[in-house]
Amino acid sequence: MLAGAQEAEGTGTNHPLAFRMAGIAFLTNNVTIGTLYGSFSVLLGAVETRLGVGRELSTLGIPAVNLAMAVCAPIVGLLAGRVSLRLLMTIGMALLTIAFLLLGLTHSYPLYLIAYGLLLGPGMAVGVVLPATLVTRWYRVGRGRALGIISTPAMIAVLPLIMAAILQSFGLTTAYFLLAAIAGVAVIAALFIVDRPPTEASPVEATPSAHAAADPSAMTVADIVRNPRFWALSVAACASNTSSIILAAHMVPMAGTWGFSPTLAATLLATMSLIGIIGTILFGWIADKLGGPLALALVLFDGAVLWTLLLLHPPYPILLILIGIIGLHGAGVLPVLSLVLSQTFGRDNFSRVYGIASMVNLPFSVACVPLAALAYTATGSYSLAIIGQVIFFGIATLLALSARPAKARLVHA
Repeated sequence: MLAGAQEAEGTGTNHPLAFRMAGIAFLTNNVTIGTLYGSFSVLLGAVETRLGVGRELSTLGIPAVNLAMAVCAPIVGLLAGRVSLRLLMTIGMALLTIAFLLLGLTHSYPLYLIAYGLLLGPGMAVGVVLPATLVTRWYRVGRGRALGIISTPAMIAVLPLIMAAILQSFGLTTAYFLLAAIAGVAVIAALFIVDRPPTEASPVEATPSAHAAADPSAMTVADIVRNPRFWALSVAACASNTSSIILAAHMVPMAGTWGFSPTLAATLLATMSLIGIIGTILFGWIADKLGGPLALALVLFDGAVLWTLLLLHPPYPILLILIGIIGLHGAGVLPVLSLVLSQTFGRDNFSRVYGIASMVNLPFSVACVPLAALAYTATGSYSLAIIGQVIFFGIATLLALSARPAKARLVHA
């Protein structure tokens, strides 16, 4: 089944509407990732003051999002083959808007968790799975580059500094209302999505027999989860994801333990995301040259080295460069994973595979933030959390290398 699903990038030209779909995918992906991870760490102290909770409880918002996102992502992936992407994306962006409005108004910790777990989580699942699905459907040519471009974290590069300024000048409620307004723009953009190129029949419109004949490589969920390469690639990618999640959630307090102000810490976050813009394009190109699994292994090996250097607590100028390079690699894993999954399992299987891969990320993404907080509480330092991440990177590098096709391993042997 896997061999039948293997897909090479097509030749010719893309449909004229492909560029518009990529633009919408870029916007919705940026809004989804940027509004959450570009604001969470910056607003954390104000949230703790408003809700009267400590670090262990305040940081549970991220695990709540990741838990809900991982549960919902496979469902979104399956629905993407049966329900309009435009409808799903509109609902997802609306959930983000409602969540930020609720966070701006509430002083209740249970409602805080509800906003993250029941609204932001499902909205994130939509906003992460569907932009890549949309681009995969519309781009037969230059798909890797297109996936790299729509994955560029442009919004998260500037939002931490904006959030810090808004929080200082106008307070927490206004900061959340601004995030709601940004998500509202994505709702409008989602209304202009066209599900597929007009030359391709939608699986919803095709009869079951016709669809089966047109897509002999269609994979069931059982086919996917039985495949060893799926597990190797998915778990390997989790190491890079946990790296980004930990830094997004803990950057400000982590930098504070090293003697840097919240403004300087927010600058680190912004730099990580700004340099990440280069990483998505760079590693998309590297994946074309080296192959997806080897490019993924390179991202992970470099991550282990870079996180090890954090243990040295370098001075701020060097730390700024180091965090920027970490951002380069962290953002680069997104197009690498999307490309290797779409090529390995086929375009029509991509949303299902990507959704299930997001569920594999569940235990890692849910556990990493509170574990890092517990490590800090127990030791008064983030060093233990950093060491754990370095070990994870090392294991993940070996998994990525094991996922290379047997023929490629023989060539490099």
